[in-house]
Formats: sequence, structure tokens, C-alpha cells
Amino acid sequence: MAERTERNDITTGQAPGRSADEIRRDIASRRESISETVDQLSERVEQTFDWRTYVADHPLAALGVAAGIGFFATRLFRQRRPAGHRLENVLADAVEDLTDRFRYQLDGLGLNRPGLKMTMKAAAAGVVARAAAAYLRNRVVSDDTNL
Repeated sequence: MAERTERNDITTGQAPGRSADEIRRDIASRRESISETVDQLSERVEQTFDWRTYVADHPLAALGVAAGIGFFATRLFRQRRPAGHRLENVLADAVEDLTDRFRYQLDGLGLNRPGLKMTMKAAAAGVVARAAAAYLRNRVVSDDTNL
């Protein structure tokens, strides 16, 4: 008869001497303990990955990281212009400066008639601008061929 009770205990999964109510209470307490542990781990993970905590604890490091990300983002998305385009901008600025200087000199001549004054200024500015552009273009082209 002792063999039958051991078999019954093994097949039902009950420990000898424990009732079903005790087992249910034990399962409920373990389930509650596991729930509390999971909640604690969840809070820890949340605190670990909360960026606001890091920024509050280390503001200078956070500022450095933000600046680095901004620097690399601008380098990544910046449009690169060919060297010829930059050279054209430099030439245009140089010619514009020369033209402005020449116009200033013409203003000092004291031409009284407005129509003649504007015509002279425009003609002189055009001649100077073309001469300056040709000079600079020849100079840049000769510098490029020497390389």
C-alpha cells in the first residue's frame, strides 16, 4: 500500500505532507515575488537608459556629445562644391571690388550731366571688369598648368 501512495504523490506532483491549498499559496507568493522582481528590474532599466538622468548628472559631457553629433551631421549632409565653382565666386568678388573702386574714382571726376555720367561709369566699369576677369583667369589657368 505504501507503493500506491508514493505513486499517487509522484503522478499528482504533490509533495508528501502538503495540501493543495499550501501549494496554491506557495505558487501565489512566488508569483508575487517574481512580479516585484520584474518591476524592480524594469525601473532600473528605465533609469539606466533615461537620457535626462545622464544630462543632469554630466552636463558638460552631454554638451560635448551634442556638439560632436551636430558637427558630424553637418559634415555628412553638407553639399560639396567643386573647386571651379569656388574659384568663380572668388573671381566674381574680385571683379566686383575692382568695379566698385573704379566707380568711386569716377564719382570724384565731377561730371555734371547725369546721362553722360552714367554712360561713362557703365562703360568704364565694363572695361575694367572684363580686363580684371581676363587677367585673373589667365593667372589662375597658368598657376594650374604649373602644378
